[in-house]
Amino acid sequence: MAASSSPTIKEVARLADVSVGTVSKVLNRTGSISEPVRKRVQDVAESLGYAPNSNARSLRSGTTRLLGLLVADLSNPFFLQLVEEIELLASNSGYSVLLYNSAEDPVRERRNIHVLSTQRVDGVLVIPTREPWQGRTAFLSNLPCPTVQVDRLVDGLDAPSVVIDNRLAGRLAAEHLADLGHNRIGVLSGKSDHAIARHRVEGIRSVFAERGVMLDETLIIRDLFAVDTAREATLRLMASAKPPTAIFSSNNHLTLGALQALSNIEAQIPQDISIIGVDELPWAGPLSGGLTAVVQPSEMIAKHAVDSILKEAKSATRQERHPDAPVVLAPRLIVRNSTCAPRAEP
Repeated sequence: MAASSSPTIKEVARLADVSVGTVSKVLNRTGSISEPVRKRVQDVAESLGYAPNSNARSLRSGTTRLLGLLVADLSNPFFLQLVEEIELLASNSGYSVLLYNSAEDPVRERRNIHVLSTQRVDGVLVIPTREPWQGRTAFLSNLPCPTVQVDRLVDGLDAPSVVIDNRLAGRLAAEHLADLGHNRIGVLSGKSDHAIARHRVEGIRSVFAERGVMLDETLIIRDLFAVDTAREATLRLMASAKPPTAIFSSNNHLTLGALQALSNIEAQIPQDISIIGVDELPWAGPLSGGLTAVVQPSEMIAKHAVDSILKEAKSATRQERHPDAPVVLAPRLIVRNSTCAPRAEP
């Protein structure tokens, strides 16, 4: 018995009583098609087991409807949330995403970029690792497709970017703590040469300076990068002769370390010490009612990033690409139960 041939787009069109062009638009999620027609075509295609040939399609159109996504660290809950939202938005636009996790390792990131350069992707979204490495800007600039920077910037890379106002993130936290009456603030900050960490500290300092309060620099601990370093730093802060009445942590890894330290010494939050972080924390330990946090608008970051890369991908040549001005979004403060007024000093 002869093997049955694979279903064709013409068969789908005939059985759905539409044109081949309509079938193509439905399956490639392009054009404006009414919902009844879309459903009829999808049902017929599914019943026949028909799927468009992606290789043939890419040869005809010059596109693959694939996006590359380089992520600095998938253990970071905020980045994981961004990935989920980017993948959903890309899928809704008819694109698939190739995901590469760099795990904050420059060597791995370099390898991932090299692998991506060999893939026929229509564009690359990059959340770069903290540590720069020689040639990174050139590697990304020389990719054969457009690039969009997300959340973090690569020095010298002329590409669209979507970030938040990190000075504002620091200001929102500082204004909340200052309004509660705190002026001895412990700060857990990231790498000193990392703009995001630096800008958040600048935002905190500016609020207290405007109120005539000089922060105690001995309570600002920089160059923290992991849970264990934040835990040790918090223990040092709390053991000082005059400990802080509140702690600001610059990212969720540092927040987790601070919470572990406070739990170890049985400090009551917020009665003994207030704590506020940047980004949501899925696990907040013993906190009842949740962590007060400055939250980045992950949905809006993802939307602007996907819109930007799709716009860039539609430019036929590198010369036709005109990167938009950087998109800078505002974070927001969510007040929960981890902050309150400091205890009155005896």
